[in-house]
Amino acid sequence: MSSDRSTINLRQLAGLLCCYVIGSAIVFIPNPLTAAAGNDAWISMTLAYGFGILMLTCVLYLHNRHDGASVIAYSRKLIGRTATYPVGILYVLMLFFAVCAINASIGDFFTSVMMKRTPPYIFHSIGMLLSALTARAGIRIMARMFFLLLWLMLFFSLLVMILAIPIYQPAMLLPLFENGIKPMLHGLFISAGFPFGEIVIFAMLLPFVRLQTGQSLSKAMYASYSFSALMLIVPTLCTLMAFGPAAGYFNYSLYRLAIEIHIVELFQRMEAIIGIALILGSYMKATLLLFILYQCLIQLFNLKDDHVLIYPLSVTCIFLSATMFQSPADFQEQVYTIWPFTVIVVGCGLILLFTLITWIKHRYLQAERGDTS
Repeated sequence: MSSDRSTINLRQLAGLLCCYVIGSAIVFIPNPLTAAAGNDAWISMTLAYGFGILMLTCVLYLHNRHDGASVIAYSRKLIGRTATYPVGILYVLMLFFAVCAINASIGDFFTSVMMKRTPPYIFHSIGMLLSALTARAGIRIMARMFFLLLWLMLFFSLLVMILAIPIYQPAMLLPLFENGIKPMLHGLFISAGFPFGEIVIFAMLLPFVRLQTGQSLSKAMYASYSFSALMLIVPTLCTLMAFGPAAGYFNYSLYRLAIEIHIVELFQRMEAIIGIALILGSYMKATLLLFILYQCLIQLFNLKDDHVLIYPLSVTCIFLSATMFQSPADFQEQVYTIWPFTVIVVGCGLILLFTLITWIKHRYLQAERGDTS
């Protein structure tokens, strides 16, 4: 991380966090969440945001206590080099799955709603090629480019939500807790794993930031994370007000919402811009995850940072994207059941464990210093 392209400023890091959290979730998450929690989906997401804030607090605590070291670095310090290898391999496997799932979702979107006769591997290959080229360019190039793409994605998404105001029926948000608290807890489980709990993976990017005098990393991260949560809660509310109980049956809820927009002959066929938003969000998140995967591998095995490894990783992800999911139902189960469980138990569990060990060691050192003085 000695070259200029390997460091970013605080504003760029906050932008990358928005890209990472919002990413493809702004289009994908309303459907499974409303299918699980119904009208309570926005409550589930709000509580999941609280869980994410807890995880972000742990991540920032570890970052500060270990002088800006990466997860792999302070894992070696806390549990030893030998135990770090299985921990690092777990992270690597999680990242492989995440990159492949996002890449596969792009292909599924195109082949199900736009280009139904085109083989999915075409989109898998193009998507991963772009992600590999961008990741190889370095995190500073990614941060500069994604800052513009983020605002384009948010502009297109907000435009659709604003133009759809005439079809909103706020009464659709009621009743709350119609079937008890279990559906809300199911929605909390999904959204706590995807996307809010994934902040523990983003921790690998914190060492790349270079703070200037007077800047607060915590304030910027909390503000960026809260803004991202708002940008996910609002689309969920919009789809509920537009479709009510049927919101859980429409894949790509914002895309379906855009189809409903008909304002004279000027604003029609608005679903194309949601397709653009989905592509941009998925591309940015897949690129960030591929970059984090690469960083995990070179730090875990002490490899030379020459970016050559990016291309073999990308080719592996292309093959996995084409073969990992046997059907749409299999994709739904793995992404919205197995993946949240893995993020919460493995990713968040490890961060909580590291936080506890660090806190105990810090308290022990404080007590020891107090005794000697």
